[in-house]
Amino acid sequence: MKQFFISVSLLLMTALSALAQEFPNFRINLTGGYTYFLQSDPNEGGSKIFIIDDAYNNYNNDLAWGLDAEGNAHYILNNGLGFGAKFRYMITDAPATDLLYDAGSEHYGVISMSEKNEIMFFAPSLMYAQWLDTKGKLLATGALSVGYVYLESSGNVDKASAMFSGSNLGFQADLGVDYFLTRNISVGLSTGYFYSKIKEVNINLSENKTKLPENSQPNLSNIKLNLSLSLNF
Repeated sequence: MKQFFISVSLLLMTALSALAQEFPNFRINLTGGYTYFLQSDPNEGGSKIFIIDDAYNNYNNDLAWGLDAEGNAHYILNNGLGFGAKFRYMITDAPATDLLYDAGSEHYGVISMSEKNEIMFFAPSLMYAQWLDTKGKLLATGALSVGYVYLESSGNVDKASAMFSGSNLGFQADLGVDYFLTRNISVGLSTGYFYSKIKEVNINLSENKTKLPENSQPNLSNIKLNLSLSLNF
C-alpha cells in the first residue's frame, strides 16, 4: 500500500511538473471585437416617455451593441502572476431615428434622435496565466483592472445638438485562452465584464460639473467578446 501511494504521488508530481512550462516574461496583447452594453434603454433613466415600437427597439439595439479595441502589456513572473497596464476604447452609436413619445392627455409626438458614445479606460492590471497542456500551446489568462474611465457622449434631438463628458473609476475582469502559433506569437479569444457609472458631467464643454440624479447617471456596464493577437517574449 505504501508503495502504491508513493507511485501515485510520483505520477502526480510528474504531471504537475510537465504542465509547469516556462511563462513568457513580457506579453503585449491586442484585442478587438464586440461589446454589449447591459443598460442602454433610453427609457431607463428618464420618465419612460418613449413609445416602444420597432423604431424604438432598433434605436435601443444600436446603442446596446458597440465596437471594442484593447491593448494590454504585462510583465509575468515565474509563478504566472503578471503586472501591467490596460487601455480600452469602446464606441456605440445610433443614427437619426424618428421616435414616438407620449405628450400627455392622449397626445403623441415625434422627435428625431441620434446618439454617439465613446468610452476610454486606462488602468493598472493584475494578471494570472496558467498553461493548459504539456506542450506550451494553450495558455489560459485572467486579469483584474481598476482605473480611470472617460465618457464623451454627443447627440441630436430634432435640430438641437448637445454633448456631455464625465469621468469616474471603472472595474474590468477578463478571461482568455491563447493558442501559440510560434514561441512568440499567439492568437486567442477573450471575454470580460466592465463596470462604471458616471455621476457628474460637463455639459456642452462647460467647465462646471453637473451632478446627475441617481436614475439619470450613465451606467456603462458591458460584456465583451474579442479576438486577440499577442506577442510573447
